[in-house]
Amino acid sequence: MTSTLLSSSHGGQESPLPPPESSSHHNPHPSQTTTQPPPPPPSSSSTTTTNSHLGQLLSPTLTLVGHSRGINDVTWSQGGSLGAYIATASDDKTLRLWDVPTGEALVEFRGHSNFVFCTKFNPQSSNLMVSGSFDETVKLWDVRTGDCVSTLPAHSDPVTAVDFNRDGTCIVSGSHDGLVRIWDTATGECLKTLYAQGNPPVSHVQYTPNGNYVLAGTLDSKLRLWPLSTAGNTPTTTPTPTTSITPPTLSTTTTTPTVTKQGGAKCTKVYSNAVHHINTKYCIVSDFVVSHPQRQCIVTGSESGKIILYDINNHPPPQPHEHRKGSSGGSTTTPPPHQVLEGHTDAVLAVASASHQEFLVSGGMTQDKTVQFWKPPSSSSLTVEEKEENAMDVEEDDGNKEGGGGGTSSKKQRY
Repeated sequence: MTSTLLSSSHGGQESPLPPPESSSHHNPHPSQTTTQPPPPPPSSSSTTTTNSHLGQLLSPTLTLVGHSRGINDVTWSQGGSLGAYIATASDDKTLRLWDVPTGEALVEFRGHSNFVFCTKFNPQSSNLMVSGSFDETVKLWDVRTGDCVSTLPAHSDPVTAVDFNRDGTCIVSGSHDGLVRIWDTATGECLKTLYAQGNPPVSHVQYTPNGNYVLAGTLDSKLRLWPLSTAGNTPTTTPTPTTSITPPTLSTTTTTPTVTKQGGAKCTKVYSNAVHHINTKYCIVSDFVVSHPQRQCIVTGSESGKIILYDINNHPPPQPHEHRKGSSGGSTTTPPPHQVLEGHTDAVLAVASASHQEFLVSGGMTQDKTVQFWKPPSSSSLTVEEKEENAMDVEEDDGNKEGGGGGTSSKKQRY
């Protein structure tokens, strides 16, 4: 692990994610679609700053108005036949599909009975979209028609995150009920149910780039990396078909899973830090920093206002001028984060990593209202092929159900 660290420059756009406990954003505009001119550029007295190596700051070019309440999530289509489109999920209980070049609202998706909190396009077919809601269901949508093609009564508390795996054949969902569930996209069958000790509410879930693991953030201030290999395992739930639910204008197929928790399931790694990594209230996003083969990390925000980078294998950060004490023999203590980034003045709920270069972006909450950019002094980039070739090696600790470096031996798995 090299010691090149990240530094920051920041912009002035607000990008917080709402907490799961309430509907936190409200759109003051009427429920109609209009295109508005961008606001004027910041004045010379603005506190917005830039850095010469980043070039000009981003500026708004288009404003989309249509939702009647706050927007909780936005996601890009993966190209293909749809081209440049985005989907938005809102507290008004709907999703919308937007044409980016024109700003036109193309499709409205109705069917959820409570706030829609999260959404993703299928990476292999942008004609399919998944959403999660406070009504405790996961829905699959036909993007071309707006019809709900499947409803999964997935959880017993609000659904806080959904994601497709790399080939679009599986969906992961996380919920405040403390469960992470894996679903077959085609059949709606629940393939696996994962949970941490004590069932802490799940605030974020995301597949690793090749779909072999799921990263889950929980409201006990921890991140857990779960392996998804089904070799030798049986499904942890048995789907039972029930009567189809048919709301007005929607044809919905419903599958009811029986909750049978998987005893003996273990996560590969646990990432936590009591000083800097605080997550007990909000749904905080995490991401993978994988563009450089020698610096591969998980990045997450924190209610402390810090941004935490963990080495994927929980290796201690570089300490060239210190001798680590107690390094010989079986310590179960999680090493400190690889790096802690400081710059925000309020909780950091939103972070994202660029795909092909070491470049992070983060957003602070109400008292901060800044978007900050982070990159090493000299950042190298990889092509998609190089990125896949240099996929992370995750060292799985044997005999350690909570991960975090307590095993006496380890084995490497491709990530």
